[in-house]
Amino acid sequence: MADWNFAAVGDVLINRENPRDAFFGSKDLLERFDLVFGNCEGAFTDCPHFAPSAGLRVYSAKANGMGLAEAGFNVMGLANNHILDAGYEGLADTLELLHSQGIKTVGVGANLAEARTPTIVERDGVKVGFLAFASVYPTGYEARASVPGLAAMRVHSFVASLNHQDPGVPPEVRTIPYPEDVELLKSLIMDLRTKVDVVVVSHHWGQFRPVYLTEYERVLAHASVEAGADIVLGHHHHFLRGVEIYMGKPIYYGLGHFVFDTFGIEMTGYLRKEMGEYAIYPRDGYPLLPFHPDARMTLVASFDFDGKVMKSFGFFPCLINQQNHAIPFLAGDQQAQEVIDYVSKITDEVSLKTLYGPVSEKNGFAYCRLWES
Repeated sequence: MADWNFAAVGDVLINRENPRDAFFGSKDLLERFDLVFGNCEGAFTDCPHFAPSAGLRVYSAKANGMGLAEAGFNVMGLANNHILDAGYEGLADTLELLHSQGIKTVGVGANLAEARTPTIVERDGVKVGFLAFASVYPTGYEARASVPGLAAMRVHSFVASLNHQDPGVPPEVRTIPYPEDVELLKSLIMDLRTKVDVVVVSHHWGQFRPVYLTEYERVLAHASVEAGADIVLGHHHHFLRGVEIYMGKPIYYGLGHFVFDTFGIEMTGYLRKEMGEYAIYPRDGYPLLPFHPDARMTLVASFDFDGKVMKSFGFFPCLINQQNHAIPFLAGDQQAQEVIDYVSKITDEVSLKTLYGPVSEKNGFAYCRLWES
């Protein structure tokens, strides 16, 4: 078996005048990988039927998604909180669009059984299996026995008092995955483990604010690895998150967004006040990316294999420009270290133990390798 490599990025939705332009700068990097995964964060359809429970409606015309395979994507996860914004028809259109390009999909289906079904690809004789789940989604987006939707991983939220003898002490919000869903997660991973050589598990989870990791993210991540996952990929936050190496396996808690065209979207009312500067609202000079400047830092997660064995992993730091291109730093660009330092810092702030190598060169691009501390 030969050496091969795998890349993963965060949220992808194309909605611009020239959709073929969306991966300017990053296509040169993505095409160097044998296998590329991304989170399809929204529907591609020309006939949206908006879900009543949809909040911010995230969708795009089908023509905008025609270049995803050309950009390098082989597998896309669709288990996320926007995939049914345009209704069941929008989901069906998105699946048809991706499949027509040869892109495999995971995390949704015409019914619950399909939504939980893994997708398997083969590279140089190595079978790679993918599962995808969402813990963040509007009511009704979850697949049911005979209803389309996403593979849900449910979570209990409750308020716990820290001091019953001192009224007024702020309570703590606890987030605990449904025990039966954790057991299901483990069984699906263990079953997939018997059929493939490498297992990748994608989770749409967490809160939209910087740095912070919820309790349930850690529980689901560790359960995934304990059941046999080789790689765990997280997204939803729209900010990068720290990386943990657990039982020798990498957990990328948040890949951020990669190319996420969302002009005209704005938080109002309570959310705007609560989130402050980190809320979603128009940003001067960034018409397609109404997010805090920290959200312009992103990465391409990278995994190198010798046959069935993962030799190393790390990431290529990127910065999103005013045209909403995720631009990987070229080797020698000193700004690359700033992104590496940011990810290292937010890793430390949530008490994850990972060593971040200094910026190095790989295939002409700036690269950071990771080690277990």
